[in-house]
Amino acid sequence: MNSFEQGLLRYLSKKQLAQIQSVQVGIGGAGGLGSNVALLLVRTGFKNLEILDSDKVDISNLNRQQYFLKDIGKDKTKVLKRRLLDINPDLQIKIHTIKWSAHNGSKFFKDCSIIVEAFDQVENKHAFVEFYQDKAKTIVAGNGMAGINSPKPILVKKLDNIYFVGDNTTDIRHGHPPLAPRVTLCAAMMAEAVLKQTLKPS
Repeated sequence: MNSFEQGLLRYLSKKQLAQIQSVQVGIGGAGGLGSNVALLLVRTGFKNLEILDSDKVDISNLNRQQYFLKDIGKDKTKVLKRRLLDINPDLQIKIHTIKWSAHNGSKFFKDCSIIVEAFDQVENKHAFVEFYQDKAKTIVAGNGMAGINSPKPILVKKLDNIYFVGDNTTDIRHGHPPLAPRVTLCAAMMAEAVLKQTLKPS
């Protein structure tokens, strides 16, 4: 157990930390939701992650994603992996720098009991959730978290084994900019849903 993990034992019992570290989490997307969810999960003690994204860091990502100016032009998956290992060097992280589709989806997240949907494109979000719904114990998906002063709160709604997190309304295609406050809030609530499911009494 390294020093970071020892520090977690100030807040978690040994049993809780062992349970958290036994779970493998898959994350589809390493942008505003995915990069923040990954960071929060690692800081909470999760140790086994599989992350997929095909994009490179763009200057427009820096307002809400876990990247910096020096990362522009680099693969998001590779940058994110290095950043997470800076928190806990003993992580087990698989990364896939590839575009996800239903045609190649069976190659990924095979050992993940919890899968997080964190894509930007609506069509990918629906296809991803449908593809893995019967392949993982739990799916956590982001659905509506853009805008300024949105009248609708971000909530968690459960449907079968899927937890939808968001306001189910706001979309960047309809004049709602993706800004850090609501995107990060949604990511935090998604990470919390993962934690709750992990520590849920069997």
